[in-house]
Amino acid sequence: MRSQGDDEKARKWMKVRMGLIASVFVLGFVGVVGRVYYLQTVEAEALSKRSATQLNRDVTRQARRGNVVDRNGTELAVSVEVPSVFARPRSIENPEREARRLLPHLNTTYEALVEKLSSQSNFVWLERQARPPSAEAITNLGIPGIGITNEFKRYYPLRERAGQILGFVGIDGDGLEGIERMLNKEMAGATYQMNVSRDAQGRPMITNETPRFRDFEGYSVQLTIDEKIQAVAEAAIARQVEQFSARGGYAVVLDVHTGDILAMANTPYFDPNRVGDFISDDWRLRNVTDTFEPGSIFKPFVLAAALQEKTITLNSTFDCEGGRMRVGGYTIRDVKRHNTLTAAQIQQVSSNIGSYKIAQTIGRERYYEYIRSFGFGGRTGVGLRGEQPGMLWPPDRWAEISFANVAFGQGLTTTPIQLAAATAAIANGGMLLKPRIIDAVLDRDGKIVRHNPPTLVRRVISPEVARDVAWAMSLVTVEGGTGQRAAIEGFTVAGKTGTAQKVNPETRRYDPNLWMAGFVGFAPAEKPEIVVVVIIDEPKKMHYGGVVAGPAFATIARETLALRGVFPMPEEQRFQVGKRPVAQKSALEPAAPAAVFMLPAMRVLDSESDGLLEDGEEEQGGPKVPDFRQMTLRQAMRRAQDLGTSPSIEGWGRVVSQEPKAGDPLPVPLVLTLVLSPASGQGLISDEPSTGTLQ
Repeated sequence: MRSQGDDEKARKWMKVRMGLIASVFVLGFVGVVGRVYYLQTVEAEALSKRSATQLNRDVTRQARRGNVVDRNGTELAVSVEVPSVFARPRSIENPEREARRLLPHLNTTYEALVEKLSSQSNFVWLERQARPPSAEAITNLGIPGIGITNEFKRYYPLRERAGQILGFVGIDGDGLEGIERMLNKEMAGATYQMNVSRDAQGRPMITNETPRFRDFEGYSVQLTIDEKIQAVAEAAIARQVEQFSARGGYAVVLDVHTGDILAMANTPYFDPNRVGDFISDDWRLRNVTDTFEPGSIFKPFVLAAALQEKTITLNSTFDCEGGRMRVGGYTIRDVKRHNTLTAAQIQQVSSNIGSYKIAQTIGRERYYEYIRSFGFGGRTGVGLRGEQPGMLWPPDRWAEISFANVAFGQGLTTTPIQLAAATAAIANGGMLLKPRIIDAVLDRDGKIVRHNPPTLVRRVISPEVARDVAWAMSLVTVEGGTGQRAAIEGFTVAGKTGTAQKVNPETRRYDPNLWMAGFVGFAPAEKPEIVVVVIIDEPKKMHYGGVVAGPAFATIARETLALRGVFPMPEEQRFQVGKRPVAQKSALEPAAPAAVFMLPAMRVLDSESDGLLEDGEEEQGGPKVPDFRQMTLRQAMRRAQDLGTSPSIEGWGRVVSQEPKAGDPLPVPLVLTLVLSPASGQGLISDEPSTGTLQ
């Protein structure tokens, strides 16, 4: 039994305990209030900044890259939005467990995924440019710390079509090869920043300060390429490469009046959508980077030089010595033995001996100058990365056998694009044009920001000489010529076959088993529109250019003429075998004062000009400036070339004004400015139906 004293002690101890507990609560409350006060006053600014940093973040984004389109507006390269998967490792509680959940939807390994999720970084990519179904499945998993964001991925809708021309971009959107690299600055667009707020789970929320994304987009680029012609060229050389088990093939299609590259194909092909499936050698645009000895396809330039120098005519005869000729300790051979041939027949049967004797009439110094004037031994200026100038030794380093070799296309090297540009100078009446692959840079509304007009380099030969050479080349594709398989029904083809031996890199000597088979030509021969170059590298079974490359030329040229709306000429207007074409009074000869043309470190003097004018143009008081108004760009360029000048172009469409004005006395040299304006609402499309050229 407890006493009264014990009860009193118990009550006192209870009061003490209650007091202690109350004191603890009071002290705790005071501490909380103090802490709140401290945080809301002393630390308020610092905490506010920390909170803003965690919930609001400045995000830098790259704008959409501009497109690449062909001359008709067909898309060749576009940018599409795709999902990318990222992680914030510090928010991942169990990396091993989450890695197992994510693994079926990502293209990686379990070990690599665990390593990323266990990282001490604030942010890591798990997979960039992932497949949309995979990104959707990952979103549905709802894993804290795992997010999806959209990026732009480059897509090439026509796959390997013009793959080496287009090149490709890296995963960050920077151009690494081809046009993508060449015009990366114009197409890349700008970067922009957004201040993004996030909710409690770290998900971005829309802000009121969203920028106008379109304002940052890159410019688009319009090429001179026609994707339909490109497809024809790629298919044609692929057939020949396969048929003759060749190492590779090249094809170039050029507009002779503007220098526009309509197609440029080579094998093996390359699909920029699958860069990882190819080796770096496959990326190379071989039409500008690879050089070769042209062989007999070089012979028209020898003929052109001699005709321009007036040391021969088409009917001049040469003793071809039965197909064998000794030069020093060497023997020059022809495939078929001939005795006497005219200069035109030398082209027709492709006589090496005859070509050498034609070159002898002008001498090595003058011959070298003409070769350089046609653009050999220098870059064309097309602007594509890796273009090679070819090799051409100066004449003071030529032994006599070297002179002979260069006369029929051996002992020097060229590229397919260089060869196409030089041949176009014969086809268009003697004017060397810079090849064009970029037509224009367009803004987001399709308006031209920068136009790349056709560029005249120099006049090389007169229109009359060019027409004579074209007639001689047309003999190659008729009965008795070496290029009959390049003939096109309804058209006259001016061309030249070539079969050049290659040097074996191991023996450093010409190898009887290594050949380059080629055909170069233009059509219609009487009024040329296109030049086509076809080269087949190291064909087996057969190596003659007319047999191996000729059929591919015929296919490409026939389809290109059809696509561009070029119709056969009436029979009476076509070249006739055995009947030299009559020179037409259609052009002024001189292209510069005193007919002097400048090349780096050399002068090329043109022959005398007869100064012929079109009928009705030579009035009292001298020749007058013709009327260019209402002409399309193509028509105006062709007419200006006849006058020996390259006009300055402003705008597009049809000519609406000119300076000097029509009817003014014709100055020498003529400095011509043409102002063009669209004739209709068709925008950039020319109203000239027969060509399809974008102006």
